[in-house]
Amino acid sequence: MEKNTKLNEILVSLMNSVLKVEEQALKESTNVDLSITEIHTLEAIGIGKLKTMTQVAGSLKISVSTLTVAINRLVKKGYVDRCRIPEDRRIVKIGLTDAGISVVEEHQTFHTNMIKDITANMADSEIDVLLKSLEGLRDFFRMQLIKPVRSEGPMELKPMNMNGLEIPIPIFQGGMGIGVSMWKLAAAVAKCGGVGIISAAQPGYMEEDFYTDPLSANVRGIKREVELAVNAVKDVPGAGPIGINMMCVGRNYDEIIVAAVEAGAKVIVSGAGLPTSLPGVVKGKDVKLIPIVSSARAAALIIKSWARKHNRMPDGFVFEGPKAGGHLGFKEEQLEIADENYYKTIMEIKAEIASIPECKLIVGGGIFTRDDVEKALSYGADGVQVGTKFVATEECDAPESFKQAYVNCTKDDIAIIKSPVGMPGRAIKNKFVTNVAEKQEKQPIKRCNGCMTACNPRVAPYCITEALIAAASGDAENGLVFCGSNAYLVDKIVKVSDVFAELTGE
Repeated sequence: MEKNTKLNEILVSLMNSVLKVEEQALKESTNVDLSITEIHTLEAIGIGKLKTMTQVAGSLKISVSTLTVAINRLVKKGYVDRCRIPEDRRIVKIGLTDAGISVVEEHQTFHTNMIKDITANMADSEIDVLLKSLEGLRDFFRMQLIKPVRSEGPMELKPMNMNGLEIPIPIFQGGMGIGVSMWKLAAAVAKCGGVGIISAAQPGYMEEDFYTDPLSANVRGIKREVELAVNAVKDVPGAGPIGINMMCVGRNYDEIIVAAVEAGAKVIVSGAGLPTSLPGVVKGKDVKLIPIVSSARAAALIIKSWARKHNRMPDGFVFEGPKAGGHLGFKEEQLEIADENYYKTIMEIKAEIASIPECKLIVGGGIFTRDDVEKALSYGADGVQVGTKFVATEECDAPESFKQAYVNCTKDDIAIIKSPVGMPGRAIKNKFVTNVAEKQEKQPIKRCNGCMTACNPRVAPYCITEALIAAASGDAENGLVFCGSNAYLVDKIVKVSDVFAELTGE
């Protein structure tokens, strides 16, 4: 107990001392009309290149409206200038005046000298221990900002307004390809009030020219699927939006996304890499952008990149945990610890985006029951992503043999298999998986479909497009049947409305 008391005293004293030292430095400075918060705002604007309000807000992790109030004060005090860029007079950028630059330089010198003095008599090994300890403290206090929500009653999936896009029931249907989540499933989900997602993985695989001109076939395919889904729900009261899921590693990323938006897609979900270029692809279009991430660090990188390069924030993030189906955002050896940290990661991502109130967190990977939904919501989720449960529905676009593979599988039938680009994926064991994963037999590749940028057909163990097309065409034994970790819980084929009723508790 004595150690705990002493530790508490040190922490309280340390926090107070840092604040007092900074306040004292401010009093001794010539910039006495500035608060510490205002100085940190000036530092975020930085010396040199002009920045947009969104870029600075992203750096500070605050909303643009909050930043606007601070900038108005700093402009009035003479530390910040606003200007419009000649190329587009609608865009306002901010920069430091000479007085603002002087403040930043002085404050940076203060921090440099403070750290230099602290570490002056410390060995490198001692500095390493200090860094590790302080990182632990930082993470602890950060997590205190976001804790599980305590509720007397059950948590509810409340209607979501995603920057103007109304989503009656925030259940996002996962994008599953090839040929699994196409227009029929997406439309059925949207009719129930959720977000219907069409997989943009080789959507033109049934086109006659798919093997001779895959780009044209896929552009035509995604347009057709999106248009069919949009038309199916346009007159349905309370329907949710239609969107697509496009992998960053997919070829012709830009062309397929543009085609989908032209056809009426209102949501773009993108993962299998960091979609740093996505805002530029749909610039000027009314579409919501939702990256898929596996960590708070990835979310932070995207926020920073989008703010700097595109003057835009994500409308939401999908956190896809290690129990998801298909390609996974973790290395195989990371799956166990990622599962243990699942709810901790939800809170970390929520903390990362907490200062951007318009940005929603959608949690997926293992969401199968109403209890799963409630627990995800209690840890900070605004909505959930569900894939596996929607495969075993009458409206799913997959063939009957694919659905029955889910119904018939056991827990031991679910395996991890590596894709040709080294990414682990979860699938149901069959003849194909046994040959590739267990026997490690190389499957002959007769032609390259150019599906993923990182794939080299000369060394790839098999063609993932051909394996997925085989399953989508009805050969569930010799094709690749991706699934989530809970696929073994599926025991019958139901309607999409039944899935909604179970997940919402209605």
